[in-house]
Amino acid sequence: MRHRTKTHLLSKEQIEELFLRAEVGRLGTFSQDGFPYILPMHFVYFEDKIYMHGLPKGKKIDNIAFNQNVCFEIDEMFSLLHEGVKNPCDVNTEFNSIIANGTASIVTDFDEKKIALSKIIEKFTPHLADKEMPLKMINTTAVIRVDILECVGRYYK
Repeated sequence: MRHRTKTHLLSKEQIEELFLRAEVGRLGTFSQDGFPYILPMHFVYFEDKIYMHGLPKGKKIDNIAFNQNVCFEIDEMFSLLHEGVKNPCDVNTEFNSIIANGTASIVTDFDEKKIALSKIIEKFTPHLADKEMPLKMINTTAVIRVDILECVGRYYK
C-alpha cells in the first residue's frame, strides 16, 4: 500500500480544481500545550493562497500567534471499494485529498482583507456578492491567510 503515496498523485490542475470545489478544509495548528489542534473551516483558494475567516479571538488565533506553521487538509470520499471483497482488510476507498503545509498569518491589510472576504462571499453566498460589506464587519472579522509552502494531492480509484 505504501507505493501508492508516490504513484497516485493528483496533477497541479487536479489539485487546483479540488481546492476550488471543496467547501470545508481542516486547519491544523500547534498549541502551546503541545497538542495539535485541528479545526474544520470554510475557505477560499485564490492566488495560490488559502483564506479563512472567523472571530478575532480564540484557540486558532492564539495558536497561529504561537507558531505560524500550519497544515491544511481537504478530502472527498466517493465510495468504498468492497464489491467482490472477501476479506475486510482488503476493502479500499475511492478518494481525492490534499495536504498543504504552510505559514499562517492574520491579515492586517484592509484591502487584502476585504478582497478575501469578498471571495468568501462569492463562493458561499453568491446571491449576496453585490452587497456592500459593513466596514465594522470587515474591521472586526479575523482573516487568516495560509501561504502554501508544500502541497501534495493524492487519489485512489
